[in-house]
Amino acid sequence: MCRANHGPVTDIVLTLTPNCRLGAFCVPCERTPQAGSVGFPVRMRLWRRLSIAGYCCRELAPIGIGRTSVNIEDPIPLPPGFDEAIKSVGAIDMGSKNFKFVFGQKVNGIITTELIGKESLELGKEVTENDGLIGEEKILQMQEALARFVRYCRDRGAPEVLAIATSAIRNAKNHQRIIDMARETGLMIDVAEGVREGRLGYLAATGGVSNKLVSDGGSKSMQLAWEFTGKIHSHSVPVGYELAYESFLEPASTFNEAEQMFRRFLGGNFTELPENTNQLVALAANTIASFVTGEEKRTPHRTLTKAALNGKLSELRMLSGSQYGDLKSSLPRIGKVLPGVIFLDYVMERSGHREALISENELPVGLIVEFFLTR
Repeated sequence: MCRANHGPVTDIVLTLTPNCRLGAFCVPCERTPQAGSVGFPVRMRLWRRLSIAGYCCRELAPIGIGRTSVNIEDPIPLPPGFDEAIKSVGAIDMGSKNFKFVFGQKVNGIITTELIGKESLELGKEVTENDGLIGEEKILQMQEALARFVRYCRDRGAPEVLAIATSAIRNAKNHQRIIDMARETGLMIDVAEGVREGRLGYLAATGGVSNKLVSDGGSKSMQLAWEFTGKIHSHSVPVGYELAYESFLEPASTFNEAEQMFRRFLGGNFTELPENTNQLVALAANTIASFVTGEEKRTPHRTLTKAALNGKLSELRMLSGSQYGDLKSSLPRIGKVLPGVIFLDYVMERSGHREALISENELPVGLIVEFFLTR
């Protein structure tokens, strides 16, 4: 809620379609309650009066297109001096498993991002199985994917495309070959270390809003990031859910044994967590939330509570050795889910948060937010 004197304005993000969301900002004070809200590019410039979840919002600027289930009264004219300038940029996460392509715009102070697509390239697996190298056939696949997205962004008027590469490319023996290939397509790759990933994860999850704690349990690394006195801090360990599962959960005979080993590792590597942040946001945790709650839905403002995590962990701890073995052989994405449940519970326990907001935003959103915040 916006608490300025002109009256309440909702900060609820409305679902338009399964892949499109609506954000809103407060016109009188130009605040952005949901900075970095995700949605399709702006297609309308009309002021609307909305009735949302019992709040009468006198003045909102809608972002996105599509049908909604809310009351939308007749549009009223644009106010004088309404800034129509649109700036746009593309961003790519060249990740260890997938490449993720995002298109971003800044319209009248509001940043919106649109996930254009993902392409599974499995670079981490390629490096592991190919003596630390990324093969020429895979490099050609990468080049074609990058070139397609660059053309897409140019066609939509974006003058610049950003790219970040994480652990697979960073650790590849021929990483310079990848950097040179990308340069030929018009891209300058930001080869990021863990601390840099943490900063971008924070911006992706929060839009740069202060005093949050952001967790990101990736396939090759785990990060925590938080803001303090205007600076984003982060801590990263080069062990993601894949290695955590292989090292602690897969070889254990019971879940209790696995949990104890993994928690000792977390306690030795994430020793100092901020205790006074006002919200925990979890990236890459929708699969974990669905496992804990039994609900597959992906909705804006989805939360996972500490109580729900405690309940699921209690069930897992009661499994016999044979039951735990059956779970490991039958549960889809077991290698991500079990480390993720323990990691998120550990973060909540150490930080004092009783729930986590589940964010679907990806690292390219952080690149886009950073791009616009620094201009």
